[in-house]
Amino acid sequence: MNNQVIDAGTRLEAVFTQTALTRMQDLPVSNPGLQVEALGFRPWNQGNLGILITPWCMNLVWIPDDQAVWSGIPSGVRQLLDLPSGEYEFLTAGEPAIGAWLASSLFSPMFGFDSMTRAREVATMVLAEVLALPETSRPEPDPAHTTGMSGRLAQPVSRRHFLDAFIRPPIHSGR
Repeated sequence: MNNQVIDAGTRLEAVFTQTALTRMQDLPVSNPGLQVEALGFRPWNQGNLGILITPWCMNLVWIPDDQAVWSGIPSGVRQLLDLPSGEYEFLTAGEPAIGAWLASSLFSPMFGFDSMTRAREVATMVLAEVLALPETSRPEPDPAHTTGMSGRLAQPVSRRHFLDAFIRPPIHSGR
């Protein structure tokens, strides 16, 4: 992994850890069982893509390599980002210690997570799905081997239901 990717995640984690200890500490929207973590950052499309987990939200984050291109855009502007699995809506954001970045909200608040371990698992699964090729580009799965998560996500669902599938355990009929 190159130093720029490590630096992007490290800077993001440091800024949001400070935010957790100051502005967000003890607010009712924060899950006290969670902490700040930048997870899975990797080079992608002239920037670094990964997931930011905090006690109050989980976001898919893209930090551009060329800050000059993005620095003049105010926070809160909607941007569409083309990822391997499709197009996603992000909002622009910025912080002096990080620079400009794009964030797409995955979960907020975070009370559906009972542990940091579970938040990491879900973040890892979401990142894998976001970076996966669309279903039309994938080979047809063998229904006899479809179990668990992939079986539950086989039908079209809303974004909220898609993300809820990562938090809630599969329902087994007992057959």
